[in-house]
Amino acid sequence: MSEPLRPSDPSRIAAFRLLRRLGAGGMGVVYLGRTDSGQLAAVKVIHAESAADDGFRARFARETELARRVENAWVVPVLDADADALTPWLATAYVPGPSLAEAVAAHGPLPARAARVLGGLLAGALAEVHAAGLVHRDVKPGNILLAPDGPRLIDFGIARAADDTALTVSGQVVGTPGFLAPEQARGEPATAASDVFALGCVLAYALSGRPPFGTGEPDALLYRTVHDDPELDAVESGARPLLLRCLAKEPDTRPTAADVARRLSEDAPEAAGWLPDAVAAMVAARAAEGLALPGVEPTVVDEEAAGGAAPGQDGPEDSVRRPARRRLLLAGGALLLTAGGAATAAVLAARDGDPGGSKPGRPSYVLGVHATSGPASALFSGPVERAARLAADSHNAGPDRGFDVTVRVLRDRGDQRSAREVAASFTADRDVVAVLGPVDEVSMRAAANVYGGAGLTHVSSTTGQQDYFLTSPRSSFQSGASHSALASWVALHALVTGKTGRLGVVLDRAGGTVIQDQGTLLVRQWQGVLGDEALPKVVAEETDDGVAAVRSLLAAGVTAFAYLGPLDATVRAARQLAAAGFDGPRWMQHQLYGTAFPRRAGAAGEGWYVVTAAADTTALTTGRARSFVRAWRRRHGTAPEPYAAEAYDTARMLLTEFARSVPAGTGRRPVRAALGARMAKARYQGIARPYAFGEYHQYEPDGRGWSDGTFVHEVSNGRFVQRGSLTELERAAEASA
Repeated sequence: MSEPLRPSDPSRIAAFRLLRRLGAGGMGVVYLGRTDSGQLAAVKVIHAESAADDGFRARFARETELARRVENAWVVPVLDADADALTPWLATAYVPGPSLAEAVAAHGPLPARAARVLGGLLAGALAEVHAAGLVHRDVKPGNILLAPDGPRLIDFGIARAADDTALTVSGQVVGTPGFLAPEQARGEPATAASDVFALGCVLAYALSGRPPFGTGEPDALLYRTVHDDPELDAVESGARPLLLRCLAKEPDTRPTAADVARRLSEDAPEAAGWLPDAVAAMVAARAAEGLALPGVEPTVVDEEAAGGAAPGQDGPEDSVRRPARRRLLLAGGALLLTAGGAATAAVLAARDGDPGGSKPGRPSYVLGVHATSGPASALFSGPVERAARLAADSHNAGPDRGFDVTVRVLRDRGDQRSAREVAASFTADRDVVAVLGPVDEVSMRAAANVYGGAGLTHVSSTTGQQDYFLTSPRSSFQSGASHSALASWVALHALVTGKTGRLGVVLDRAGGTVIQDQGTLLVRQWQGVLGDEALPKVVAEETDDGVAAVRSLLAAGVTAFAYLGPLDATVRAARQLAAAGFDGPRWMQHQLYGTAFPRRAGAAGEGWYVVTAAADTTALTTGRARSFVRAWRRRHGTAPEPYAAEAYDTARMLLTEFARSVPAGTGRRPVRAALGARMAKARYQGIARPYAFGEYHQYEPDGRGWSDGTFVHEVSNGRFVQRGSLTELERAAEASA
């Protein structure tokens, strides 16, 4: 999706009149440009800080030279470039289609024939790249654009000549984890065979909707790429043999790109009509948008629909052009059609948080809550919904507030389709200015792209996998701690409390990729930081090997234990350890905090620890915590549940930053994108920790924020009891030393 130019954007680069923004990243901004003759181009303009770096200019010039050397119908050609200009730029042919990542996120996996056409044409393109003596090194869904006649490979920003090592640092990983080869993951030079491995990853993603080595933290992805077999269960059986050859660990055993092209062209020789209808519609919409643009479109403030701040108030990020009324109506209709009956698929809760004594003329906005129905998500959804209502109450109680807030709750069914439907419903409602959620990983993965396409800011306080920025780099945020990072804090808990020793770790893959991420990092931290031995045991999904894994570790004489798996398996492990008389320290994975583990494990669960970013605010003594607990009891009649404080903090942070984006005294509506820009820079002091976001919009505290805001809970007398933050436990240990 493109967006209007901003007042600070240039109107022309060389022969190209700039019309729209196509995207932005760490390197620069990409614009849609048009020559006087009407040719459209994607014009990449480099950020000033990079342009001031002579080394960067040299690399940029090299990128241009490399890209010019490839001539293939399925590689986007370079039209013009100037690496020596005051602001370096590169223009390539404009392909009015979504990336493969966008298409799969919006509509799911490609049909088998479409994937074969995709693979055959991309393999042919890579064969040309390799014949020119180049290695692309970053073949991934985001670098593949879809067009009616076939895909286009883009971005030679990290391509290298096959014999060039001058700019390659030994041991440096270059590429995108999850779509790079084992040799790249080990920091070794990439070859043509590395591109073939990446192509195999792309085709597995296109056929199944997920990368073959899962998702999550980069370190975990690199580990799985090197050591694990690819997960191809969701890939059609006929495609698996070729994919397994492409995904071979040893480069010499993979087919060449030309071999892959020949094989797939035999299966799907014609590209005509290759795209499924839903993706073809995306391509048509992008093409229509490009054709509808005038040759010269002045930058103006959209006072009604976008509600941007007047120039001089909040800067150029808050000002956009006014789209035509017809375009707005068409966009709204498209979103409603995309929802596909979201009102019936999702459970709509009545709007809550209605203000009392509303001032005449004061605007009212809606805070959406994207929850998930069903018992599996109740641990997160209930507290998040109740936190949003309390946050709205707190805002509406302010006598000098500039607007009122109501809460609207929609619940998906925990699957990708209904998650997208809920997101489409929220984005179609212009009164919705921000969304709290989604609450679980599946929904977050599916919905982020929808929110990002509409520029609607949403923040999840309960998800912890950090790759959503790939499809929604400006609108999606996470205020919850990273799943894998919490594994490091298990090791720190052991260190500060003297509970180190020979650790047995069971990685029960029935718990999903979260478990794999945590287990890999815990073993590494235990061995590398603590200097103690860690013995990992992996339990495959849909097996009953957990009992054998625990038995094996007990026989090995471990003195500490971590079972990282789902609730049922962890309860069983607790009983097994208790029966064996094991009394060393024991840890469970963090998502079991607040579950029925203490009740179900009974006496066997006593003494188990869980290290998590979720605080029990009733155990905190600060004024903020006491005020929150009192307000929660008044509003809901109970003590705050696990995950309530973090959701409340997130909702209050959203409303605080939104209030700063509302154009004061103008009657204009705020620009949706302005809130995302503010959230990226926000600093907010919550009940138990400060909040800030990193480069990828992930929770990223500074200083001792991790230690201050990570809590240890112990099962005692049949319930979870908060023993303190890691900082508090460390201080207590030092005081008693």
